[in-house]
Amino acid sequence: MRIGLDGRLLNKHHNTGISRYTEFLLKYYIQKYRVDEIKVITNDPLLKINGCEIIYTKYKPYNLLHFFVYMKFIRSLDFDIFHVPFYSGFFSKLPNTHVIVTVHDLMYKLVKDFFGKNLFINKLKVVYFDFIVSHTIKNAANVISVSETTKFDLYNLFKVSSTHIPENSEILEDCDKSIIEKFALCSKGYFFYCGNNRSHKNLQFIINLFNTFPELPPLVLAGNGHTDSPNVIVVGIVTEKELRALYQNSIAFVFPSKYEGFGLPILEALSAKTPIVASRIPAFLEFKSKNIIYFDIDDSNQLLEALQSIQQHQFISEDEFFKEYSPQRIYDLLDSLILSIH
Repeated sequence: MRIGLDGRLLNKHHNTGISRYTEFLLKYYIQKYRVDEIKVITNDPLLKINGCEIIYTKYKPYNLLHFFVYMKFIRSLDFDIFHVPFYSGFFSKLPNTHVIVTVHDLMYKLVKDFFGKNLFINKLKVVYFDFIVSHTIKNAANVISVSETTKFDLYNLFKVSSTHIPENSEILEDCDKSIIEKFALCSKGYFFYCGNNRSHKNLQFIINLFNTFPELPPLVLAGNGHTDSPNVIVVGIVTEKELRALYQNSIAFVFPSKYEGFGLPILEALSAKTPIVASRIPAFLEFKSKNIIYFDIDDSNQLLEALQSIQQHQFISEDEFFKEYSPQRIYDLLDSLILSIH
């Protein structure tokens, strides 16, 4: 069996959600097939992974010209299965290769100012992405959606059926507590958020609330694009070990997004035994955990009540919940999908 994995968004230095998902898929294919049967396509000439053959290409995922010629490049490699872990694959069907595409969300289409405040430029970019995404998913043999929310969005917006297979959080269990000391944080003395500051994340809403109620424990923000304010502490980009420490020592993780396709930080927080205050949106409501308190988007009274209530919350162990997102269950679901190919 000749297996190809599109690793063009795999980045060991800036490990995004898609990058980590790609690593998870690689582990899956390695345990299912032999390492010498797997080839990883990359834009990084220095990438090395577990003895797999690494194939460098200059073709970028969301470059329109590259989108047309990438298919010829992959066809020359003669794969039996080729897995694309994001929604930029092929302009037309790839002969003699079973193509699997994973879609994490359709945020670019559902968040009205996803590409910026200029409505004309935003609309042009949506049309641009629509072309790439629609051809990619319609020319795949199988489409995986990481949540029921994304599955619904795919069908509602593109009339494409998909198989729901959730993501897995494999954040390191080791932690580096030096970041707690560096910023003089008290264990269980702050709320935490990790991520960027794009408009759909709804961060300004919670920042305003924390600054309006200085009696609340401070909000700590990790990631890009954040600014300190009276009751908000910015720690910047952190390592996975530092991230684990920030989760474990916080009162709760606060996740106020207006839209998400999944919600990987929820699994990360819960795996660190950290409760969560989250906005009541479809993707988050899929997590059936007793350790999450929900609030309506932009309802400051509900958010304040949730923040006050979560401070009294004792974390509840939920083994059955974690089985739903365990590597073994996801491997089994992927096995079922692969079995349908043969």
